[in-house]
Amino acid sequence: MNATSFFFADPNAPFLVALVVTLAIAVIETLSLVMGLGLADLVDDLMPGFDADTPEVEHSVFTDALGWLNVGKVPFLVLLLLFLGCFTVIGYGFQLFISGSMGILLPAIVAGPLALIPALPATRLASRAIAKILPREETYAVGDEDMVGRLAAVSLGPVTRRRHGKAKVTDAHGNIHFVRIRAAEKAKSYQISQEVLLVSHERGLFDVIAPPESLSS
Repeated sequence: MNATSFFFADPNAPFLVALVVTLAIAVIETLSLVMGLGLADLVDDLMPGFDADTPEVEHSVFTDALGWLNVGKVPFLVLLLLFLGCFTVIGYGFQLFISGSMGILLPAIVAGPLALIPALPATRLASRAIAKILPREETYAVGDEDMVGRLAAVSLGPVTRRRHGKAKVTDAHGNIHFVRIRAAEKAKSYQISQEVLLVSHERGLFDVIAPPESLSS
């Protein structure tokens, strides 16, 4: 069996689908970043807040399982990509081993669950590593209202009223945050590295204006 027929074989259909979905999400996220809209941010905005380590969350088997997978500690889209990637690599690797040792491929209905079992702990380990290096956009000590009135530097742009971007801002404790921004005025546009003033926010999206000369650094 050559490489092409192996990857597209019917028993490997679950892993092929996972691979295609992973690539599709990666392409869409890249295009959304180019347009100034991070798909990961939009997905997180649509999802309810969750962090299994906080006392406000009522613990159950379901929430404990989500916490075990580090849901809430890394963006949901990143966690999904990690899971799909682990599932794909483990699945194809397992089928490659079976094919080489026994000369057959396990049926998809068997290979899928067998790959799923190790994919979950692999996703947990990978997400723990990612959580340590990803900048946190929000903390429980500093809320959005605490950012209003602070200067920020555009890190992803250009930014207009309709084209959102990101900005780097330092809070009162010296911690760095990356927040989603848009221009407060329709005719304004702000470029990367340009300084802006956060003047209001709605659901984690801040309106910005050019800072007065008295505040500019």
